Amino acid sequence: MFRSIFTISFFISLSRILGFARDVLIAKYVGVTMLSDAFFAAFRLPNFFRRVFAEGAFNSAFVPIFIEKLQDKKSDQDEKFFVRNIFSLLFFALLFFTILLQIFMPFFMKILFPGFFNDPEKSSLLISLSRITVFYLIFISLVSLCSGVLNSINKFAVPASAPIILNGTLIASIFIFGSITPNYAYALSWGVFFAGILQFLWLFFFTIKAGFLVYPNIPKINSDVKKFFRKLLPGIIGANVMQINLLVDSIFASMIAGAVSYLYYADRINQLPLAMIGIAIGIALLPALSRKIKSNEFDEAIKLQNMALEVGLILVIPATLALTVLAHPIISSLFERGAFTSKESFFVAQALMFYSFGLPSYVLVKVMEPAFFSRGNTKTPMNIAIICLINNAVLNVIFYKTNFGYIGIVLASVISSYLNLTLLITNLIRKKHFSFEKNFTKKFALILIPALAMALTLYLLRELFAQSDKLDRIAELVIMIMMGLIIYFVTSYFSGSLNILLKSHLLKRKKNDAVPSA
Repeated sequence: MFRSIFTISFFISLSRILGFARDVLIAKYVGVTMLSDAFFAAFRLPNFFRRVFAEGAFNSAFVPIFIEKLQDKKSDQDEKFFVRNIFSLLFFALLFFTILLQIFMPFFMKILFPGFFNDPEKSSLLISLSRITVFYLIFISLVSLCSGVLNSINKFAVPASAPIILNGTLIASIFIFGSITPNYAYALSWGVFFAGILQFLWLFFFTIKAGFLVYPNIPKINSDVKKFFRKLLPGIIGANVMQINLLVDSIFASMIAGAVSYLYYADRINQLPLAMIGIAIGIALLPALSRKIKSNEFDEAIKLQNMALEVGLILVIPATLALTVLAHPIISSLFERGAFTSKESFFVAQALMFYSFGLPSYVLVKVMEPAFFSRGNTKTPMNIAIICLINNAVLNVIFYKTNFGYIGIVLASVISSYLNLTLLITNLIRKKHFSFEKNFTKKFALILIPALAMALTLYLLRELFAQSDKLDRIAELVIMIMMGLIIYFVTSYFSGSLNILLKSHLLKRKKNDAVPSA
């Protein structure tokens, strides 16, 4: 599992680097304007589906059923028929849904982004761009099916690398389509369209190579398919509270000038540690836990989850403090050029700083949810998610009415995420599906000490560089990050927190637990 986490995290990091390059170019050529607001809004729905399917809901419903079929080994045709059946149902359902969206796009967009419809030009642009990007829904959902198959047989590298294609295609679209489309927003929207096709072809090839030929045919509704879809809808809600909250947030953001873009740029930075840590752990943990539960090794399953929790905390605590302290240097270094001014840097940095407060909860939710999904329980996370969605909506209304502006939107999401984490852990403990190790408090203190030392170092360096103009912003940021890492690892060594990772046995594996190559 440990190797799988780092395989996924490695490819996610490559994708995020390309994603930063993409956003730097968008900031340079588009900035924070009507065009950026319209494109980010048009990309919100397909991107929501990408995150929902690729990072949670689909895996939560598909992987436990598929692994059960692989382990039963009654017939290899059984699992192949199941995969082909799900592929066909997804294809036809999503094709029908996409056609509906095309027809009723103005209606859907008015629900999601009501503030845009105060300006006829802005609303018309949003509808036109959305009609291009909406086809991404079909391809990315089928990509998720192929990813679920490969993840279940411990082949994590190819699915984790798929987002690299999206970011690379969007970068290329700026230069290829920028001169032949009305504006850069159209160029990027066509980039989304072609990225979906390329991602699907990439995953489709390796799925066939793994022995699973998928194609649309007349689906058969059997007990396995019914079981899958019974778990899928609760999984969509339960595994993606953060993403659904972002859709809710977009309603309020559309009523605040520039808020859609501010929150997009901030969320892009916040998503890096979330994806590299939380999502990577969640994807790798689900198949491992499913096998333990299937084999009735319940104590081992709890032990495995405690290891994942500790690894998550070791990585997310310093990431959270670093983002909080370095929010403005990061944003100004990455984006402040061309159409993106110092004014935008300030507003986006404020959003990033508040987003970072919720990062531990976002990551730990991804660690806790597999304990439900591996047992085939998607309803409990869904019920908890509904509570959190209501909480987020109510807080959004309160903060909007009390003039918190776009910061109120971020605060509502952060508070809801901690509520989500608290309810998940409480429920698992009550059902005796999880328990903290006896020395957890001591380990947490050991994790916290070097992270605080690093944060103090970063703060002092930030204040020092603020009083000097001898170096450019990027050089200052690199120096601060390098010094922060040095302090963190030196302090970790002397405090003993590195021993938590070394003694967790995650770096070791028994011969009979060998993981196939990713």
